[in-house]
Amino acid sequence: MQFAVIGLGVFGRACAFELQRQGNEVLGIDVDEREVNDVSDVLSHAVIADATDKDTLQELNLNQFDGVMVSIGDHLEASLLCTLNLINLPVKNLWVKAKTDAHHDILESLGVKNIIHPEQDMGIRIAQAMNYPMMKQYLSLGNEEFLVRIDVPAHWQAHTIAQIRNKFPDTSLMLIVRGGKVIRTFNDDMLLQPLDSLVYVGLVIELKALAKYLSRL
Repeated sequence: MQFAVIGLGVFGRACAFELQRQGNEVLGIDVDEREVNDVSDVLSHAVIADATDKDTLQELNLNQFDGVMVSIGDHLEASLLCTLNLINLPVKNLWVKAKTDAHHDILESLGVKNIIHPEQDMGIRIAQAMNYPMMKQYLSLGNEEFLVRIDVPAHWQAHTIAQIRNKFPDTSLMLIVRGGKVIRTFNDDMLLQPLDSLVYVGLVIELKALAKYLSRL
């Protein structure tokens, strides 16, 4: 797949590098020659370009890419001009970094569906990790439902899947990661072991209660 990342600051670079690591072809774009030179040996392609110029974006054929990330959150006018140009091309799967609530509101009024706030999102994640250390990775499914990974502590006392399910019937165990192997098929009598990683889905309030409960066993 082909992706483009516009703005190669800390966030944009991290996004571009991860997309590249996952086996995609990635084009990095920035007006700063130093930023482009820093990523040229890692990304598939890197170019010095003014993303606020519509003709430049057309020449790069960004409408042919599978997704485009605009990471110019520190420069409101440049971000908005770039975003508007991309909408008019049009591009598929557009993601835009917003710096402020006002920036977010304007992007939303332009019809951008995927708006991200890296600093706020990371702050929320860190706070949740501090408050519920057993809940590691998680994914919001909407309507207060989440998919989360809960790590079983080393001091775990053996409990069956049924014992946990009976106490938290509104959560569902999706899979178990044990010793680096993924277990997708299991029965109610299966014993959960110390250091297992459990992937659950359910309402966030139930998942938090489950994580607290497991940490005390």
